Amino acid sequence: MDQKSIIFSAILVAALLQGCGGGTKPAVNLSNGKETGKASESLFSLKPYLQEAAIKSSSNQDYVEAATYWYALFQENPDDLNTALQCAYNMRYANNPGDAVNVLTRALKAHPGNIQLLAERGKAYAALGNAELALGDITLASQASAADWSVHSAHGVILDRLGRHNEAEAAYNRALSISPGNPIILNNLALNLALAGRHEEAVSTLQRATQSPNANIQIRQNLSLLLAMQGDIKQAGQLAQADLPNAMAQNNMMYFEGLSENTP
Repeated sequence: MDQKSIIFSAILVAALLQGCGGGTKPAVNLSNGKETGKASESLFSLKPYLQEAAIKSSSNQDYVEAATYWYALFQENPDDLNTALQCAYNMRYANNPGDAVNVLTRALKAHPGNIQLLAERGKAYAALGNAELALGDITLASQASAADWSVHSAHGVILDRLGRHNEAEAAYNRALSISPGNPIILNNLALNLALAGRHEEAVSTLQRATQSPNANIQIRQNLSLLLAMQGDIKQAGQLAQADLPNAMAQNNMMYFEGLSENTP
């Protein structure tokens, strides 16, 4: 495996692109029809309870459950912008970006050109692995979203996936100008620098990211990976052991040792 493949195997933690939650997909039926008659009246009477459950599940990061509740609300009122965004966001985080794309495409018929919907669909397309379609949506969103760091960071990730690393670096720097020191942006910028062969800058940038109180295990393990690629097995192992169960940390150490031996 070459260095670029190894770096791409690192987690791009912008929760922008992929959900953190595992598990099964939301048990929803993505048909375009609305319920009618008594079923529709029954759903309307339950709407306040569904909204409460949807908001609670979202706040608890139970994305699968939240997606199910938000989708029920979306089916009742597909023209509601916030409901469509919440539904798609939770679907994406529940590892179900394909259905998120379907919801957003339907919502865009009611809200043509809406920047929030385009940004979210760009992230969903990226999570689905379709970087070309993602780029179209996220470029439009980034041009109109001067103050939203997440859109610019997502733009950078998509450009990196297309091999356009200089443009990606510029997008991350725009994101950092809006949200200085943001560990998610710094993480993605570091991976961008590593992809461009600028390993010392990449490690330094990730070290900055890990100093943030909001840095998570994924960022620290990406730093561990880059340190191992530089040959610093000792420090890479210390980071692995600080975060991971012993057996997993030992497996990582074996991987790092092999990586160091095979990395020029």
